[in-house]
Amino acid sequence: MDSKILNFYAFNSAKYEVKKDKWNDVNLEIYYHKGHEYNLDRMMSGMKASLDYNSKNFSPYQHKQARIIEFPRTSGTFAQSFPNTIPFSEGVGFIADVDDTEKGGVDYPFAITVHEIAHQWWAHQVIGADVLGATMLSESLSEYVSLKVLEHQHGKDKMRKFLKKSLDDYLTQRTFEKKREKSLMYNDGQGYIRYQKGSLVFYALSDYIGENVLNDALKQYVKKVQFQDAPYTTSIDMVNHIKAVTPDSLQYAINDMFETITLYENRIKEVTSTALDNGKYQLDIEFEVSKYRNDEKGKKFYGDTLSYKTEAMRKPIYSVPLADYIDIGIFTEEEDGEGENKEIELYLKKHKITEINNKISIIVNQEPIEVGVDPYNKLIDTNSNDNRRRL
Repeated sequence: MDSKILNFYAFNSAKYEVKKDKWNDVNLEIYYHKGHEYNLDRMMSGMKASLDYNSKNFSPYQHKQARIIEFPRTSGTFAQSFPNTIPFSEGVGFIADVDDTEKGGVDYPFAITVHEIAHQWWAHQVIGADVLGATMLSESLSEYVSLKVLEHQHGKDKMRKFLKKSLDDYLTQRTFEKKREKSLMYNDGQGYIRYQKGSLVFYALSDYIGENVLNDALKQYVKKVQFQDAPYTTSIDMVNHIKAVTPDSLQYAINDMFETITLYENRIKEVTSTALDNGKYQLDIEFEVSKYRNDEKGKKFYGDTLSYKTEAMRKPIYSVPLADYIDIGIFTEEEDGEGENKEIELYLKKHKITEINNKISIIVNQEPIEVGVDPYNKLIDTNSNDNRRRL
C-alpha cells in the first residue's frame, strides 16, 4: 500500500487473464476469466474517467495502481471497493449484455466502475464515523460522481432518464419502509436513501449552486478530514462546508435536501402555444408547485399551512410556504441524422415561485412541442409523470 488504509481487504484467486493500461502514472489492471472480454473497454474507460474526475475535483489518488478483479456471479451480482482493488461480479460487468441498451438504457459496467473507483475517495480517503448519516459520505458521494461523469460523457439532455429512474426507485422503495425513514444526512443506511435519494440530492445541488462551487466545498472538506484517525468525521461537518458556500436565497434547499424529508407535487395544468407574426411562439403556461414534509413514520405535515382551491380538482391544495427556485423548460425535437429524434432545449430557466398556482408567458424562437416544470426531475416529486405536457 502507498498510503494508510482501513483494515479492509479482499482475497481473490483464479486463473486470470490481465488487461493492462495506464492513467497518468497509475497502473490499471483488469483481471478476468478468459472469454469474458465483452465489457473490458467500458470498464477501463470507467476507471480512467472516475480517476480523472475525482483527482481533478477533490484530491490526488493515493495509490500507484487500480485493479478490478472478476468473481463468479454465484457469489453475488455486485462490486465492492477495497483499497486500490475492486472485486467485480461477472454478472454486472464481465458478461453483462449492454449492447442492446446503448440507445435507451444505461451502460452499467461503465457506471458501476465509475462509482466503485470513486470510493477510493468517498470511503477510503473520507471515512465516516459509525453514526447516522455515515453512508451519505460514501455511497451518496460515489453515486454523485457517477452521475456527473455520465453527464460529462453524454450531455445534460441525456440525464433525465438517470434522474427519473433514481427518483422512481426512491419513491417506490420508501413505501416498503418498516422501521423509519430519516433525512439524508441522518439516514439509517437504507439503500434507497443513500443511493437513489443521495445521488439526486447532490446532482440537484450541483445544478443549484454550481458544480464547481459544490466540488470546491467538498475539496476543502476532503483536505480537512482525509485519512483521519478516530474520532471520525460526520455528515454534519460535510453539510456545514456546503452551507458555507450556498447563497442565502438557496439555504432553504439545504434544509429540504439534507435536513428534512421534503417532497414536491408539481404539475403542468394548461399550456397554450400561439404563433406570432414575427415567426416566434408565445407559450402561456399554468402550473402548480407545492411541497410538504414527512416525519420519520411517513406522516405528512406542512408547517404553516397555506390552502388553495383549483378549478380542475375542486379540492384544497396545500404547501409549505414557498420561496423556491424551480426550472421551467420548453423543448422541441430535431432528427439526429440516425433516424432518432433528439430533444432540443428552447428555454430553461429557474423561476422564483412563491405561490401554488402560477401563470407565466414565455416567447421562444422555434415551434415548441413540450413544456415542463422541473422537467429534468431534479426535485423529489411524488408524481413526476405530470411534470411535462406535450403540445
